[in-house]
Amino acid sequence: MKIKKILTLILALMLVVSLVVGCSSTPKDVGKKEEPKKEEKPAYPERAIEFVVPFSAGGGSDILARTITKIITDKGWVSQPINVVNKPGGSGSIGYAYVAEKKGNPYYIATVSSSFYTAPLLGNSPVSYKDFQPVAGLAMDTLALFVREDSEFTSIKQVIEKAKAEPKGIAIGGTSGTSDDAVMYRVLQDKAGIELKYVPFESGGQVMTALLGGHVDLVWANPGEALNQVEAGKARAIVVASSERIPGFENVPTLIEEGINAKLAQFRGVVMPKDAPPEAVKYMEDVLKKLSESKEWQEMYIEKNSITPRFLGHEEFAKAIVELSDMYAEIFEKIGATKK
Repeated sequence: MKIKKILTLILALMLVVSLVVGCSSTPKDVGKKEEPKKEEKPAYPERAIEFVVPFSAGGGSDILARTITKIITDKGWVSQPINVVNKPGGSGSIGYAYVAEKKGNPYYIATVSSSFYTAPLLGNSPVSYKDFQPVAGLAMDTLALFVREDSEFTSIKQVIEKAKAEPKGIAIGGTSGTSDDAVMYRVLQDKAGIELKYVPFESGGQVMTALLGGHVDLVWANPGEALNQVEAGKARAIVVASSERIPGFENVPTLIEEGINAKLAQFRGVVMPKDAPPEAVKYMEDVLKKLSESKEWQEMYIEKNSITPRFLGHEEFAKAIVELSDMYAEIFEKIGATKK
């Protein structure tokens, strides 16, 4: 009898425990909808990047883009391909307008050269620096005045003397009406009181070919564009537009040394379309900073092209772009070239 009562009590206790456990294990959030998980934003870059050069192959901008691409690709610093695309024409305006149209799209980048600043000031471009997001500045590049090895000219003074005797009798080649070579052509005419015949071409490579072929007598060109021809004994520099003599051309005097108060250097760098995502800008800025500190960059670009290294992040480069644009505007105003 006692055993029966004990079993009954045990069963009753088990029933109570099961009810308590059942109630306590009931989910508090029953009937509450689960919040959807937030999808993680894919990391940049997800696909190939198009590196636009607003000029033909062979010029300073092309050399810059292809050197950058080779080094960072060989190093594996960018997870996606970078494709260099040349879009020449309109003094660089066609290429720059093409990139500016990709507003907010970080998969398009472009080189920065003098036409980036000068074309808008001369009314030759539908876009200006205000339509771009600066990424990084990389180097300062100057100009040198080149002649063929067999040229009669051995100094800028001889050029000035003949130009005064024969106005427009000396042909000078250049890449466009808005590039640095065109700026120096105008500045030289203004400072020396002479008239030259300006002959435009699509790229620095074409200009040098025209010089060697005897189609023009002089060319203002970036030292790197002509270095191979100089080393081959086909061309030589007679003056440089920098404030001081440059590496590789130590025997070539500056304009200032020759009594002409003029100098010019362009800031080469990289931009994206306006409103590009901050994380994409920072990513590419970091890659270019690493590039600028590499041994390969120093050997393949800086030393090889007689260029002065100078890295600026996107914020500093943005300020430098405004300052350079103002500098060109001042030059154009002085020589009467600014579009009214």
